Amino acid sequence: MTALQAVVAMGAFSLATLAPQLGLSLAQLGLLHTLLFGLGALGSLSAGRWIQWLGDTRTAAVCAALVAVAMVPLAWWPSLQGGAAPWTMWLAIVLLGLAYGPETPASVAVLTRATPAEQRPWVFSIRQTGNQIGAMTGSLALPWLSKMSAGLPFGFVALLAGMTAWWCASVPKARVLPGAAIAADASRGPQQGMLASLHEVWSRPALRRLAVATCAFSAMQMCLNTFLITQVVSDWRWTVARAASFVALMQAGGFVGRLLWGWVARRVNARKERSILLLGLLGMAMALSCAVLVLGRPFLGETALWALAFGLGLAASGWNGVMIAEVARRAGPPAAAAVTGAVLMFGYSGLALAPGIFAWIGSLWGTSTSYLLLAAAALMAALPLLAERSRP
Repeated sequence: MTALQAVVAMGAFSLATLAPQLGLSLAQLGLLHTLLFGLGALGSLSAGRWIQWLGDTRTAAVCAALVAVAMVPLAWWPSLQGGAAPWTMWLAIVLLGLAYGPETPASVAVLTRATPAEQRPWVFSIRQTGNQIGAMTGSLALPWLSKMSAGLPFGFVALLAGMTAWWCASVPKARVLPGAAIAADASRGPQQGMLASLHEVWSRPALRRLAVATCAFSAMQMCLNTFLITQVVSDWRWTVARAASFVALMQAGGFVGRLLWGWVARRVNARKERSILLLGLLGMAMALSCAVLVLGRPFLGETALWALAFGLGLAASGWNGVMIAEVARRAGPPAAAAVTGAVLMFGYSGLALAPGIFAWIGSLWGTSTSYLLLAAAALMAALPLLAERSRP
């Protein structure tokens, strides 16, 4: 399942990594990614029905196969030197969006079935490192491969995705448990099933608060990854190489954080406490770190700034596995995939909408204001989680 997320992430970020070779402007790239995450939100909401039709491991295989197919027109286009044909871009984004949404709910269904409850935060956090693994591998390998051949990077991603699809498909199909997914009741139409899973999330206070927090935390993570390097170069007057190293350190903090907080949550669960408290504290930490980075930068020394970048990554990119495990725990194994998909719809909506809103506010009042508003949103989403810590 970690490999699945890695190839989906590599496919999703391949267009951004190779934007110069593809002739994509910043505006075009932003539009394509908004479409990708928008389709991902719809796909995550319909994941329960996918899993009913195919089973969890075969749904995972289909997601990897969609990534492989998305790369084919880009890899085979005769010449990318003058920019790829528009239809290849839109086809690739549609296929990647269809893969992006259901892959996490499918993985949740597989791992919920295979993992003892107290181990799930740790196991889910390991799986979530696939996002960083895929993004880092793509960032390093794809530009290097493009020097050999314009289509080779996409062929490389397609090969890895195809191998992952075969790997997932070779696992025996999971037995569908009674009521295996709220959104996958065969007596309902597709839209009714999707609405049922959303209703389940919104009617339960803990799940509702987790969904809101997922949206706010995802928006923070996306905007930091997208805009921080520009902020550092334009406002701090750092060189591009130095700014890139600063952001890379933040990403490294996210990788460490996913493992660290998964380990902490496993220990918390072993004591029959609630890891939702940890999520609330991480939300407060990311809000405080972001505010200090924006407001305190003139007063902080070099060492403190770099340490703050790592700490911000620990909180702002390290929460995902703990969040998914907590949602799955509260949903219960039969409904884990469908409810996780409904909650992730809020997260993908944050990924799709936040960059545009951030840029619009930044153009009016400056990016520092945008970051402070993000910090306030993360804090407001984190505080209600602390009130849920003692509830079942």
